[in-house]
Amino acid sequence: MELSLLNEIINCNPELYEIVKGCPYEILKTWEFKQYEAGTIIYNQGEQTDFVNLIIEGYADIYYMAENGKKYSQVIIKKGEIIGEFEIFDKRPYVCSVEALTDLKLLQIKQSHFIKWLQMDNSICFYLVKYLCNKFYLFAEKASSDTLYSLKARLCNYLLSCSRQEQVTKNDNGIRLKLNKEKISDYFAVTVRSINRILQSLKLKGIIEIGADFIIIKDLGKLIQEEELCRYE
Repeated sequence: MELSLLNEIINCNPELYEIVKGCPYEILKTWEFKQYEAGTIIYNQGEQTDFVNLIIEGYADIYYMAENGKKYSQVIIKKGEIIGEFEIFDKRPYVCSVEALTDLKLLQIKQSHFIKWLQMDNSICFYLVKYLCNKFYLFAEKASSDTLYSLKARLCNYLLSCSRQEQVTKNDNGIRLKLNKEKISDYFAVTVRSINRILQSLKLKGIIEIGADFIIIKDLGKLIQEEELCRYE
C-alpha cells in the first residue's frame, strides 16, 4: 500500500497512530486496505487465513455457529480492534465467523510480516499483550455472567451497556438504541420468543419502547433498578 494512503488513514484516525507508530518502514509498506459492505462474511468459522486485520471504520460481529444452526455472538468489535489475533501465530482455523455489521474498512497485513513486526518493535508487543489481556478479561466476565445470572438480568445489563456507547441517540424521548430482536437472540444464543417476552415485560413497566429495528430506553433509572433486582433472583 502507498504510504501516502496510509498516512491519510492515520491522520483521519489518530488513535491508530498509537498502534503503528513503531512499525518499521519495510513493514508499513506491506499493509493493504480492504473494504466490505454490511452483511459480508469476512471469514468463515473453520477457515484458515494468512492475515491479521485492524478495523479503521465500522463494526463487525464475531459469532459461533453450532451444528444445529444455533448462532452465538461472542462479541461485537469496532475501530481500533483486531481480527485474527488469536489464530495468527499458529495459523489455526477461525474459531468463529466474522461478519460486517456495518460497512467496514480494514488494514490488513500478512502473518509473516506481522510476526516480523513483533520481533522488531517492542511497542506493538506491549500493545498486543495489553489488548489480548483485555479480551480475555471481557470473555471471562461474559462467560461468568452467562452462567450465573438469569436471561433477564443479562438482557438488562446488555441494554445498559449499549446505552453507554458513543453512537446512541439521546433526546427527550429517551435513549434510542439501534437493535433488533434477532441480533439480540444471537448474542444470547436463545430464541427470539424468549427475548421478546422479556422486552414486553420491560415495556409494560414503562421502561422501554420497542420498534422493528430499535429500542428506546425511556427510564434509565428503572432499567438500572430492574437489572439489580434480577441479579438476586
